[in-house]
Amino acid sequence: MGYKDLTGKVFFADKTRFAELMNVMLYQGKDIVKPENLVQMSREYPSPLKNGEKRRDILMKDIEQNICYGLELETESDYSMPERVLVYDVCEWETQIQEMSKRHERMNYRDKKSRIRQRDFLLPVVTVVLYLGTGHWQGKRRLTELFHIPEEIREMLSPVLPDYGFLLTEADYMDVDAYRTDLREFFWALQCRGDKHKMAMLMQKECFRKLREDTAWMIAVYLDKQRLMGKIEKEGLDMCQALDELLEDKKREGKREGKKAGRKEERMLIICSMLQEGLDRALISKITGCSEEELMMAVNNNI
Repeated sequence: MGYKDLTGKVFFADKTRFAELMNVMLYQGKDIVKPENLVQMSREYPSPLKNGEKRRDILMKDIEQNICYGLELETESDYSMPERVLVYDVCEWETQIQEMSKRHERMNYRDKKSRIRQRDFLLPVVTVVLYLGTGHWQGKRRLTELFHIPEEIREMLSPVLPDYGFLLTEADYMDVDAYRTDLREFFWALQCRGDKHKMAMLMQKECFRKLREDTAWMIAVYLDKQRLMGKIEKEGLDMCQALDELLEDKKREGKREGKKAGRKEERMLIICSMLQEGLDRALISKITGCSEEELMMAVNNNI
């Protein structure tokens, strides 16, 4: 498991953030899922793949509504995601059945065959996929989209063809104003990651100057800013200070690169002049310290 995965799971496992995410994505922002009613569950499902188990990113049980919410964090498109979500959800129901069966002391033949009693119920599982990568999700969203069959057959089988889907939200295209917690700043920052000017302007906002430490760290991790992470962790700077210093570093580096480019261009003119004077290439290389590649470039320019 990568560092980004671990950081994301800790961040979104916060019950206040998790509740708000589910409320926005599933209940039009209504306060249905409450942090105090959430119980996080750790699930490892048997599988012949991935070292013998499948592990959900985050699974929460709402003890008030009797609903389980699963959250999968993705930074890359997973082309088999519908099947993966189906396996997670089915395995969760199998786990529930096994747990109920163990609690029942006396069961008749029909109960034993079913492994549950007639009055038993399963908790529904709603799995949400949060795509934190750039752009749009490139994978399928329904199980039937993975089936390569003729359209005529698909239409005829549609009433009985097994299907399964999941709710997908893409960080780059969500409405950040729908959030009241620091998820707003996190998603806002992600939407500006490809534009340095927008990011610099964003960091001047008052809300970004008061970010919680874990939120600032989460933003740095998901922006893939190793140097930004270093300034936050090693130098003890807040997000805005760290970004300001990083931008200043970039400006200084740009000036140095500009000077280097100027010196390189000047040296190329000198090499070309020496070639025109008929000096030996080995002597030119010794005097200027140019590489073989630079020398050949100058030769080609003189042709």
